[in-house]
Amino acid sequence: MSSPAAAPPESTHKRSNDRKGGGSGGRVLLWVAIVLTLALLVWMTIFTAQHNPYLSDVGRNKISRSKFIEECKTKFDEFAATVGKSQNAVFDTEYDPRSLVSGAVSNPQTPGWLLSSQVTVSRAGLGSQSVPFACQSDPNGAVSLVQGAQTPPGGQSQPPGR
Repeated sequence: MSSPAAAPPESTHKRSNDRKGGGSGGRVLLWVAIVLTLALLVWMTIFTAQHNPYLSDVGRNKISRSKFIEECKTKFDEFAATVGKSQNAVFDTEYDPRSLVSGAVSNPQTPGWLLSSQVTVSRAGLGSQSVPFACQSDPNGAVSLVQGAQTPPGGQSQPPGR
């Protein structure tokens, strides 16, 4: 028979977390890291809000810039569907987001928005073509397409009336 195993001798060293106040330097460093991270997030949020491309004066224009752009796209899609139905064709539209955002400007004469941009229209079996289109919103926020939209040579869009 074997003798019972001897218990290991107790260590005379105390663990760092058994000491009173042990690890407080690590906690302070952790709190500093948390506070700095939160400060960075707040700064980034403020910076991003100030440089928002969809920033809009809803009070003056009665509709936000992003909603105006979406309604312009919807109006043009409805127009393309109507034209396509009359020709027994289906037109697909593709918008350049950068062109839409940079083309949407506040109307300097009256409350509302103006948008002049390009849309790529394609039909099954045929190629695609870039077509100018323009929208405007009235002082009440209603969005409508502008007939006879023109885009100058070079593809840079200009709001109507400029």
